Amino acid sequence: MSDELSASDAVSVSALVTIGDENTTIAIGPQWYEIPRGIISLYRDHFTSDPPQPEDLTNAIGDMADHLNDAVRELALLSSATEIILAGPAVEAIAAVERGETMTDRMFVLTRVAAEDVFRTLATETASQRKQNPGLPNHLVTTIAAGCCAVVAILRGLGLDEVTVRARQAMARDAGSGCS
Repeated sequence: MSDELSASDAVSVSALVTIGDENTTIAIGPQWYEIPRGIISLYRDHFTSDPPQPEDLTNAIGDMADHLNDAVRELALLSSATEIILAGPAVEAIAAVERGETMTDRMFVLTRVAAEDVFRTLATETASQRKQNPGLPNHLVTTIAAGCCAVVAILRGLGLDEVTVRARQAMARDAGSGCS
């Protein structure tokens, strides 16, 4: 009998990463880790102009990446998760901008290429230009570039080609029905 596991023996592990206003929570089963950075805290601590300066973006991504490294050390399964699900208003807005419409699906696959494209677009626009993007809620116009920094940091930091974006409506429905 071989001590090696075949691909079919591998265990599927999902991580739910919720990017909030002041923090980001990563949950894998009963384990969780809280990163003390969210879209508002990244914006407040790093953004100095509209549109953001390149160094503001670099510093926000680096800040999030440093905290993500801490999460990987604390949650051993994070680096081997077979599925990463991103949730939160900024994440939904990024998916909506990519699609050109408000997110109505329960789930949406956001590729790294698409996330990087939305990042480059929104990070180089002024707030008045960002308002014109279909799917971007008005209340996120100011802070969405910080949300893009968080998403890009997660994709880059975990070496992901894609993530699944989970809509708040789906999370609320699933919580009410006992599904996950």
